[in-house]
Amino acid sequence: MADSRAVTRPPLKDVAALAGVSEPTVSRVLNGRVGVAEHTRARVIAALGELGFHRVPEARPERRNTIGVVSGEFLNPVFATFTHHISAELGRRGFLTTVAVTDRELITEERCVAELVDAGVDGIVFIAGHHAETDGRIDHYRELADHGTPVVLVNGRSTELAVPHIRCDEEAGARKAVTHLLRLGHRNIGCLLGSPRYIPTLRFIQGYRQTLAAHGIAEPEGAIVDAPFTLEGGRAGATRLLERGITAMVCGNDLMALGALLAASTALGSATDVSVVGYDGTEFTTHTHPPLTTLRQPFEDMARLVSDAMISEIDGTRRFRDQFVFEPQLLSRESTHPPRAVAPA
Repeated sequence: MADSRAVTRPPLKDVAALAGVSEPTVSRVLNGRVGVAEHTRARVIAALGELGFHRVPEARPERRNTIGVVSGEFLNPVFATFTHHISAELGRRGFLTTVAVTDRELITEERCVAELVDAGVDGIVFIAGHHAETDGRIDHYRELADHGTPVVLVNGRSTELAVPHIRCDEEAGARKAVTHLLRLGHRNIGCLLGSPRYIPTLRFIQGYRQTLAAHGIAEPEGAIVDAPFTLEGGRAGATRLLERGITAMVCGNDLMALGALLAASTALGSATDVSVVGYDGTEFTTHTHPPLTTLRQPFEDMARLVSDAMISEIDGTRRFRDQFVFEPQLLSRESTHPPRAVAPA
């Protein structure tokens, strides 16, 4: 008689719901990965049995020298840049990377995690993501770490998670950018940033306001505008700032800054009639018109530390369980200059 037991694996979400665990945990059990508590493993196996699936392997420690990288959409070049440098650095250490790109709708961060765990990666690096949001869900990070999958976070927050966290200092970046514009003679300085639900945005606003206050300058009315981190978001947000008489603006990323230059061309007749500072320092900023002043994140140094931290987690030495903060570098180019009203003849 044929075996009546099902051989088709039930969906991860169905098993997770029945067992009361996450999809990554189900994946670990199905792949025989270590790092799942015995009572949790038993619940998953029982749920699988209820759903007619009985082929569950024994837990087996296995190192594959493969690291998962979960990144935002590559339409924002900062994600592609970070992914490139992290993958290259890990490659020098003998690790391959498997990249999962989220779109926040169909391909969620949680889905990426489940797929990477299912593929048997040795650890996962998160570039921004939920940990960069004030209201972001972080249970999947904690569960990964608790179940033995090394996690390293890039930018965002780490105060609630005992994992390595490497970030760039947005507050210091804002201070550098605003100080640069003040020295050029600007007093009507605006900020074009992402939503305040993002932790980097809040840090940037803090640095912006502290710098104005330190120089005895009142924040212009309506000087902080939030918009999507895109070229079109930058164009729309910059148009609003220009209508308020802003002569210079600091942007949340380079794409927004490029949108601001385009807005100035439309509204003022020339992209050089307003000073614009970007953030990230991605490759294309030298090719804009005019070339973009920007705050460059030290991608190479951050990638080296990400690799060191991940390998330390995998080896069990855990030497980097802390927050490591890098300062961005101000690259002054032609997109910043004295206000046109006071510029020398």
